[in-house]
Amino acid sequence: MPASAEHPTSPSETILSTAGANALELDVRPAEVVVFGSQLAFGSVGLNAGLPVYAESAVRCAAIPTVILSNLPHYPSVHGIDVPAQWITDTLHDLAATGALRSVRAIAVGYLAAPDQAHAIADWYRELDAETRPQLILDPTFGDADVGFYTDPAVAPAVRDALVPLAMIVTPNTFELEHLSARPDAEAARQAGADVADVIDRAQTLRTAAAPGARVVITGLATAPATIGNLIVSGSDSEVVTGPELSTVAKGLGDTFAARLVSRTLAGDSLRDAVDAAAGRVRAAIAKANASDGPAQS
Repeated sequence: MPASAEHPTSPSETILSTAGANALELDVRPAEVVVFGSQLAFGSVGLNAGLPVYAESAVRCAAIPTVILSNLPHYPSVHGIDVPAQWITDTLHDLAATGALRSVRAIAVGYLAAPDQAHAIADWYRELDAETRPQLILDPTFGDADVGFYTDPAVAPAVRDALVPLAMIVTPNTFELEHLSARPDAEAARQAGADVADVIDRAQTLRTAAAPGARVVITGLATAPATIGNLIVSGSDSEVVTGPELSTVAKGLGDTFAARLVSRTLAGDSLRDAVDAAAGRVRAAIAKANASDGPAQS
C-alpha cells in the first residue's frame, strides 16, 4: 500500500490484519472510556491529570487530545497546536476500525479548543446506535469565575447546543453554568454561586436541556467558611455534598474530579457516592501538591 495522508507508511512497516496488528499491542484490553481533553508535554491538567486517575481504577481509556501544549500557558514561554476537528473525527473512526472502542462504557468530554470540535464529537456520537451507545459525561471546561474564559468563548454556545442535549451527566462550575443556562452575562457569571437557590434553578434549566434522565453536578460551591460543596440535581431533587476546602492555586482539579467521577460511576457507585469519591480524590491531589516542591525555577 503506498504512503498517504490516510495511511502513512515507511519502508519498514508492514500492514497487518486487525487481529495481527492487535497482537503487537502490549495492552490488548479495549477502551472503557473515550476521553477528550488538553494534552501537555509537561503539566498536570487535562488528560495529564485525568488519565492517572483512570489508571488507579484500572480503567483503560482512548485519549483524544483537543489541544497539544508544551506546558501551562501561565509560563513565560508556551507553544501549542489546536487539534483540527477533522483529525478528531478521523481518529474516532480509526479507533472504531481497530476494535478498540467495542467495549466503551462512557464518553467523557472535557476541554475543547474550538467550537467545531464540539460539533465533530456530537456528530460522531449521534452516528452510534442510540439504543446501545455509551453515556456521554460532559465536563464543560471553558472557564471559571477567577479568570473568565480560558478557551475560545465561542466554545460555550457550541457545547450548549451540540453536546448538552446528548449528555447524561454534566459537571459545570458556576461560571460555566451561567453560560450553559443561556445567561452569558459576565458580571452575573462572576457572582454566580452567591445564591444557592438560584444555582439550583439554573441547574434544573440545564438538566432539562440535557438528555432525558440527565443529572447535573455543579462543582465548587462555597457553602460555608472553609467548606466546599458540589450540588447534585437529579429530577426534582437536589443535594449539596460538602467537604473541607483546601487552599490551592493549582489547576487540573476539575479534570481530576471528572476522571474519578466517571470511574466510580462505571464501578456502580451512586452519583452521590461518586461525587463524594471525586471530591476526596481532589483533596488528596491538593494535599500532595501542597506538601511537595514545584519544578525548578530559573
